Amino acid sequence: MRNLTAEEQQVVDNGLNPQETQAIIVVSFIVALRLLGIFLVLPIFSVYAIKYPDATTPLVGIAFGIYALVQSLLQIPFGWASDRIGRKPILLIGLFLFALGSLICGMAENIYQLIFARVIQGCGAVSAVAMAALGDLSRPQVRAQAFTLTGISIGAAFLIGILGGPFLAGKFGFHSLFYILAGLSFFSFIITALFFPQTNERKLKEVTPKLGNITSGNEIRKIYIAAFILSFMLNFFLFIYPLSWTELGLTRAELWKVYLVTSLPSILLVFPYVRYAEKKRKLQPTTIGGWTFISIGLLLYLFGAHNEWLLYTIGGIFFLGHTLFQSLLPAFLTQRVSWESRGSATGIYNLLGFLGASFGGMFAGFLYHLNQRTPLILGLVILAAWAYMGLPKPPDTDSLE
Repeated sequence: MRNLTAEEQQVVDNGLNPQETQAIIVVSFIVALRLLGIFLVLPIFSVYAIKYPDATTPLVGIAFGIYALVQSLLQIPFGWASDRIGRKPILLIGLFLFALGSLICGMAENIYQLIFARVIQGCGAVSAVAMAALGDLSRPQVRAQAFTLTGISIGAAFLIGILGGPFLAGKFGFHSLFYILAGLSFFSFIITALFFPQTNERKLKEVTPKLGNITSGNEIRKIYIAAFILSFMLNFFLFIYPLSWTELGLTRAELWKVYLVTSLPSILLVFPYVRYAEKKRKLQPTTIGGWTFISIGLLLYLFGAHNEWLLYTIGGIFFLGHTLFQSLLPAFLTQRVSWESRGSATGIYNLLGFLGASFGGMFAGFLYHLNQRTPLILGLVILAAWAYMGLPKPPDTDSLE
């Protein structure tokens, strides 16, 4: 039996190599630092923004939501541009715009200036570019591990944000959070400029990705549908879940304890399991398991919203299922599209994710006003319809280069 070449051994090896580990650390650090700034603001935005001069509830809603709207509109253009001129330059442009918008937010003196500044913030739409870069810098057979680790770093940023945001705003003022955002984004800019891993440069200008090539495949369409539904379900859940806790007497200041406890299973269990499943080539049961956990969480919620320990269990199960499924989708997508279309494909993916989040929040608010159980029933119907249409399947990594 002949000895394997170094290249063949790398394909057989399902562990992360040093270059991939470095790439994951740098990309995760960039993404997590930027999102940490966003998570610092999210839990308290509405209660502070309503105090701005000229502020009304609808205007505060616009200031809150316009960031995600601009982000969704620019995901595809930024992703397409990164396919044409490279990931690093677009990342630098996006981080600069986000830092600039955050700085203007900190200086805003009325609600209209805050809305304008949030538009500038939203122009830093680099999520798709970061996803594409991580796909460029990892082999197909370890890509789920790469995206799972990045997802865990985002989860850690979320926990730090919801813990630190209320404290910092109370101690130093709401405006100070935006200056922190600007500083974090500028720091990410420096890290990107100095340490962003070198990708395999190709003659991108000679290639024009076609929309049909990244939307025509049945499995790719399933991934896009999953991106929309998962974001829809997450905002759906996050709208009604804290309301159930406040009805039990928990104050808003104590909600961080709930999210800390319910996020721990995802932080501790998802990566080891995905790593095992990827090595054993058993990622399809993982997607089914993610869907099952989300469904069980909503089903339990339908009957147990008034019990504290059951609410903890519901949150833990739901977040475990969501994290499990969400960590696989970017890996599946970047494996199914070619390098010259990767930025455009992840742009569509993020566009649908942002739209799903927007619709999820709006529908949850309207339906919850009608009846507290109606959002849960609709959520279960959507999950059943999704399973009937077909869940995304992992690509055959043996056939990928």
